[in-house]
Amino acid sequence: MEKEEQIKVAITAGIVALILLILILFLALSGGKKGGDDKKLADNIAEYASLELTNAQSSADISSSGDASGEASSTDAGASASTDKASEGKSSVAYSEYLQTAKGDVSGNSFYATTGPLLKDVYKVVTFDLESQLKEMATYWSEGNTEAVRDLAHLERFEAMSYSLKGKTDFYYYGDLDAKGLPSGKGLAVYADDQYYYGDWSEGVRSGEGSWFAFYPLYSTYVVTEHMYAGSWANDKPNGQGQEHYDYNPEYMNNDDVYLQNAIGGFKDGLFDGDMYIINVDKNGECDEWLGKCASGSFLRIDGVDNDKKGNVPVLKMRLNEKTVFYMSEKKNKNLGVNGIITGGTIRR
Repeated sequence: MEKEEQIKVAITAGIVALILLILILFLALSGGKKGGDDKKLADNIAEYASLELTNAQSSADISSSGDASGEASSTDAGASASTDKASEGKSSVAYSEYLQTAKGDVSGNSFYATTGPLLKDVYKVVTFDLESQLKEMATYWSEGNTEAVRDLAHLERFEAMSYSLKGKTDFYYYGDLDAKGLPSGKGLAVYADDQYYYGDWSEGVRSGEGSWFAFYPLYSTYVVTEHMYAGSWANDKPNGQGQEHYDYNPEYMNNDDVYLQNAIGGFKDGLFDGDMYIINVDKNGECDEWLGKCASGSFLRIDGVDNDKKGNVPVLKMRLNEKTVFYMSEKKNKNLGVNGIITGGTIRR
């Protein structure tokens, strides 16, 4: 280590010693109160002193890791600059590790709040053949070929078909009808915002078993690429047992948000209700599994676990490690479920 660096570390160590002395005097004068503001302030001082000492040691280590002259190589310097730029404003720890080792820092988080797909106005001039396209997609869907359905949904002529319904709850329909001309039995519906449903109907509304998709256009720069729900329906909404699922573009994910991948369990009018099995995913594709209970879109607090320091409520336990708990603020613990589904409307011809 060069003399200049030694002096710098010595000065830093002296400052740390002074801070610790102030802490000792502070505790002696305050009587070492516990649980009050004095104790919190003392903890903050100690944490700051420890951080400064760690930074001083790290600086010394970095300074001594270069070549014989004490200078870092140009390759190392370039890598460091690149890392700093990439991690600016984000956690430097992989999200799955961050979640498990610093669980207090995920307190108050809800799941990523998504918005629906947005289609370009260019589709105003794109032509489409309604009947043939509905039949084409319904055929693939009835065969269980969801990959073909997905491919079709991303074609311009299909996106133009959906775009023509912009701002409306009415839908295009292909399938069984009852005596009144209402969807009843098995059928396919196309809605605005690149939404599709295939499954059971009764008296003009989705009822029984079916799958709903919101396909995000391939040109979209939004983090979500696909949103779906598959399971039981009643009164045109998810009701009963089912699964909500999201797909994301890792390029637009960060290390701070909590990205819901799967929510499996009970649903009531589109909201989580009953026992829930939750899976979240990070930008590296790594997942964590959680268990909890919901009532009409709000997770119930976990018995025997206190709120965190900010008053956030413990709502989920990690499936393989129940000591790891997910906290959520009361404000964010509301109306959780399959949001964005277009409901109501009638067949548009």
